[in-house]
Amino acid sequence: MNKQNGDSIYKTPEANLLEEEELPTSLLKSNLSYTKLLLLFWLSLLYLLATLPLVAISFMSGVVPDNESYRLATDIVSLIDNLLYLYLLYMFKLLLNYRLACHSVDNYIYAAIILSLIMSVISYIMPEEVESLGFSTLGFFVLMVPLGVVNVIYGIKLLKLQSYFSYLRLYAWSTIVAGIFLASVVLFLFAIPAGMVSSFAMAMMFHATAKELRRHYAGEITTTR
Repeated sequence: MNKQNGDSIYKTPEANLLEEEELPTSLLKSNLSYTKLLLLFWLSLLYLLATLPLVAISFMSGVVPDNESYRLATDIVSLIDNLLYLYLLYMFKLLLNYRLACHSVDNYIYAAIILSLIMSVISYIMPEEVESLGFSTLGFFVLMVPLGVVNVIYGIKLLKLQSYFSYLRLYAWSTIVAGIFLASVVLFLFAIPAGMVSSFAMAMMFHATAKELRRHYAGEITTTR
């Protein structure tokens, strides 16, 4: 009898006493698979890696070579980098939708994507006008103000969101800071490093969700055995 009691005390529990939060069905049925989330994580890191030299060039405009071929190459890399960021931002919107059932920031993300896309096109098509303070420059800088405001509101709304993401607050605050720099116009260059911080936080949230999915499917396989 005592032996049976002893066995029952020290026996490993059949069920995990600290069960992890169940993943929502919306995420499990979405196209955000483990492989895709891992790809988004690496693309986010690639974006950061590509942005570093662009940041250096922005702050050292008088040091870098000033020729047409170099400018064209820089403009193309910058355009591709911006388009990659907009794609990642859209995929992050889907992550918020499917993982956290958050749709309150959808319109702000769409607005940020549209405004950023217009600014990227202006900068790519008319780079000389933007640099020489031509007519298109006015439109370019005018768009910075609403883009900055959108980022600030977007970040504030994310701060109010209850989430398991440990990096969400970092993402929200860095987005707010980037928005303030953009809205100020004169300090817009400082929005780039702030945006890089938010991109890093975004990458970590893609990675965290990928690990969740891996654990979920690993648990399913173990259960069916």
